[in-house]
Amino acid sequence: MTVRYALREIRTHWRDRQWWRKRFLSRVVAPYYTRFGGPEGDPLASLEWDTVLLLDACRYDLFETVYEDRGLPGELGERTSMQSGTPGYLAENFAGDSFHDTVYVTANPYVETELPEDTFHAVDHVWRDAWDDDAGTVRPEAVADRALDAADRYPDKRLIVHFNQPHTPFIGEEQVAGRGMDAIRQTAMDESGPDPRDRLQTPFERLGSGDLSYAEVWRAYLSNLEVAWDSVERLLTELDGLTAVTADHGNAMGEYASPFPIKVYGHPLGILIPALTRVPWHTFQNGERRDVTADPPERTDREVDADTEQRLRSLATPSEACVLARFGHTIHHALPGLTCERRGANPRSVPSEYDRRDPETRERGSGQRRLSRVRYT
Repeated sequence: MTVRYALREIRTHWRDRQWWRKRFLSRVVAPYYTRFGGPEGDPLASLEWDTVLLLDACRYDLFETVYEDRGLPGELGERTSMQSGTPGYLAENFAGDSFHDTVYVTANPYVETELPEDTFHAVDHVWRDAWDDDAGTVRPEAVADRALDAADRYPDKRLIVHFNQPHTPFIGEEQVAGRGMDAIRQTAMDESGPDPRDRLQTPFERLGSGDLSYAEVWRAYLSNLEVAWDSVERLLTELDGLTAVTADHGNAMGEYASPFPIKVYGHPLGILIPALTRVPWHTFQNGERRDVTADPPERTDREVDADTEQRLRSLATPSEACVLARFGHTIHHALPGLTCERRGANPRSVPSEYDRRDPETRERGSGQRRLSRVRYT
């Protein structure tokens, strides 16, 4: 970062409390958690399960609320996620290793862009042909259908089923206005980068700025989880073996980034607070456990086409793309021309002054925490 850039940013945003919050989180809080560590979690593959139903951005108390109202077969527990966003979650749990006894069914394009194609035995990218343009996401019913197909096709494999809900956009009965996936896509496609003051806020950012109440956002967030509840229950009762329902991360709604007196909204990468890392771990065994074997991965075409690019842009803000690219992820290949801290800068040119690891430990899968700095542009 140049002094000229810093002065221009301060001159532009000095009255913007949201901007100052984000900058403090990215420059101070995230590096603090990287250096001193947040709560430690166990890699997903090390846990006992035959199938994992992964709810995107589902904090524990949200799940608990719907569970108490609607119930599910099995037993509710909790665990600690290893990161506060999907790209970091994938990196911490799967990067640098192979899981050829596992098939991944996903509504989220990050699985394609963030992991090598041979990480799993097979991946079913549901978002490629089941994307609902009106909703701006993949509906849970489509994911459940594909999960059952995968279970029939791969009876001797573990199964990970990644839903997009309750991540925004909110498509349940209770909805609030805010930046949806289409708006994020348009922002990311503008190489020059729009003025951040003109960017439509997410519901969680609107909560932080006082435009929405906690109750309004919570009801819409809750309703979005309810959209997926029937599909989750269907898979619990129809899939054989031990199934776990969990989440990659949560969403912060004004909780403090302890030990700092600053509130967090949404799920910025590297902010390892309980609201973002405390997730459900609900288990139910239906019949006998699955006999699992590892086999060579099935080959797929990894070229990122126009649809992939569009949907990836829908899920990542430009700032998230920049921080991921800086840490050696592949998103910069799919999102050319993104603006990082300097307009027109290549994401790889962003300095890595907060990467405290020596070169020998910078390889993916080293076991070190990799996502240490959040970018907001």
